[in-house]
Amino acid sequence: MNNCKKINIEMQNRYQDDWPERSIFYNCRMFTEGFIHGSTYGEIEPCLHVGILDFNQLEDRGYHHKIMLMDERSGELYSSKFIFHVIELKKLEETSEEEKKQELYRWARMIAARSWEEVCMEAKGNPYMEAAKDVMDKINQSETERYLYLRQEMAITDEKSRLMTAERKGREEGEILKLISLVQKKCLRGKALEVVSEELEEDPENIREIYKAASEHLENSPEDILEILKRG
Repeated sequence: MNNCKKINIEMQNRYQDDWPERSIFYNCRMFTEGFIHGSTYGEIEPCLHVGILDFNQLEDRGYHHKIMLMDERSGELYSSKFIFHVIELKKLEETSEEEKKQELYRWARMIAARSWEEVCMEAKGNPYMEAAKDVMDKINQSETERYLYLRQEMAITDEKSRLMTAERKGREEGEILKLISLVQKKCLRGKALEVVSEELEEDPENIREIYKAASEHLENSPEDILEILKRG
């Protein structure tokens, strides 16, 4: 940037367990790149990592998060040269009215658009967004002008990360199916939620939805009940 800041922008539409570590890795690499021998540490340019995610990474309901290095107790800023902006597109619909007035919200809406008509609608009236729309149109029309962002080594790392995430989810799903099966057997015997909770040594709130679904679908398999729970 003209003010010497470095910015790394990444867009990701698949959930990854290690997304925070990935963003830290690339911001750290950018932070140290270009450091000339003999320079002082104070001359290192500020580095901003912008992660535009099509999944929810943080528990807070806000769609935009600014993460900085600061003291945990006092909140005092340690350094403003290492910053992360996380934009969670899945949370746009639950954004407050105050946040919807921000220009960033319009940009996020345009990025999250599912059709070209939506892109045009969001960009209308904003010269910068309309310029971005025109560039998007040009890129989409010519394969040779696409900016190939993910290099081969990144693709390999990403694939490994996705496999690890899938493996973890598989283990978690196996544990949930086991719990559903145990609850279902006790429901077949007509046991109340409190009794099932005590016998399985589980908090009643943790198994309430499982107990309800199992009680209402006694003839279904644990896999079927899990699908019912996923659908809410």
